[in-house]
Amino acid sequence: MGPNVRQSHRTGRRERRKEETRQRIITAALELMKDKPFDQITVEEIAERADVAKGTFFLYFHTKEQLLHAYMEEMIEDVYEFLEQLHPETAESQWEVLRQVMLYIASRDGLSLALTRSIMVACCQSAELRQRMMELVQEATQHALMGFIAGQQKGEFRRDVSPETLAHYAVRLYRLCLMEWMMEKEDAPLTELVERTLAFFKPAFVAQEVER
Repeated sequence: MGPNVRQSHRTGRRERRKEETRQRIITAALELMKDKPFDQITVEEIAERADVAKGTFFLYFHTKEQLLHAYMEEMIEDVYEFLEQLHPETAESQWEVLRQVMLYIASRDGLSLALTRSIMVACCQSAELRQRMMELVQEATQHALMGFIAGQQKGEFRRDVSPETLAHYAVRLYRLCLMEWMMEKEDAPLTELVERTLAFFKPAFVAQEVER
């Protein structure tokens, strides 16, 4: 094995260890957020739960907010990977793509009520996190928009309203489901609430001839 190959292996191992440590820190913070609000969690507690030094935390994240921001980014990347697997550009039904993506997001958000509540509260309390959350909503709306444009072109969706309006209300439906689940329906699976809501409102989106 030549020196370049050995160096490449060493670099690869270092990068894997760094990523493992980074993920351990994020996981520790998320576990703590299931027990108490984000603003009451200290960096020291996160570092202790992750079994790293406090200084190590700051090697990866400048603030707790940056850590939560990183987790939100990872979640959205996971959702986009799931979307790509559905091949929306060739899908027979754009509504089914939308439904599958929303149910996938709901399955993630619905894993822990305490964690989801804690994240939402943190976003309300932090201008930085709130801004990023709104950016994620806008990104989601843009992805939905592309699906509604394609669906209108194929005659799947109604054309008496703009695709922008359809996308806006589709994303709003999920956000309303999420809020209702957190505030009122905590004993019900979020996926079921989203499924029922989409089924009820589907006629408001699809073209009449398709619905019949």
